[in-house]
Amino acid sequence: MTVHGYIGLGMMGSAMCERLATSGAAVLAYDVNPAAVDAAVERGATAASSTEEVAEQADIISTCVPAAAHLDAVIDELATVGRAGQILLIHSTVHPDTIGAAQTRVAAWEGLVFDAAVAGGDEAARRGELAIFAGGLTDAPPIVAEVLEIYGSKVIDAGPIGSGAALKIAVNVMTYAQFTAAAIAHDGVANTGGDPSALLEAWRHTGMLGALTEQWAGLLGIGPEHVTGEFRTMLETQVGIATKDLELAMTLGGPAAGAVAVVDAIRALMPHVYRTTTMEEA
Repeated sequence: MTVHGYIGLGMMGSAMCERLATSGAAVLAYDVNPAAVDAAVERGATAASSTEEVAEQADIISTCVPAAAHLDAVIDELATVGRAGQILLIHSTVHPDTIGAAQTRVAAWEGLVFDAAVAGGDEAARRGELAIFAGGLTDAPPIVAEVLEIYGSKVIDAGPIGSGAALKIAVNVMTYAQFTAAAIAHDGVANTGGDPSALLEAWRHTGMLGALTEQWAGLLGIGPEHVTGEFRTMLETQVGIATKDLELAMTLGGPAAGAVAVVDAIRALMPHVYRTTTMEEA
């Protein structure tokens, strides 16, 4: 029986690990936070005490850690016991160059790396309805496609290794750009005494309002007096994620003059978009 490993049990990782475990797979789970591991065990996974223990037992390992530095640390630990034929699936939003570097390092022990960036949120992950942007899929062993189809209802072959990571970053630019446009438009209507819900109605009727933006737009009507405590912490975490992703986008390059400046302007507005600052503070 194939043994699966899952490393990185944050909001998305824990949901994906749960989905994998409830599908009937044998899953060995690890995170630096013991409480996250305990929660994964409650949902059907088996606890691992370290990344090395995952590497010793798992045939295919999924990892969803916050950033490139965390991924580097995971690979450092995998390298001590990694073996030929072992597969590492990288679900984190990282630069394509980070995927390429990971591939080179894992090849040292004859392992395989594939990028499989994910989108859709933790609830979609639990239902197996993620969108997955995969790099190198055409060259992957069949087990890779089988695992990705457990996680997601839409698996997109983005191209060679690293292409999945690039596609995820590009999709995030589109998402954050629409969030920013919605926030600016909402404030413009509200500041002139209009009804922002009419803005969404008009946007929806023209077919330009995406479902994700419509769901997110409920945040726009929340007053600053309510952005406190755990709710504020959650929003500030989202700002940090958005900032990191948009900084990655600024390094991808492109032919359009001023493209980096546009992405940088969107990045700078993320605290206001997520209502952790006012427009005046932003």
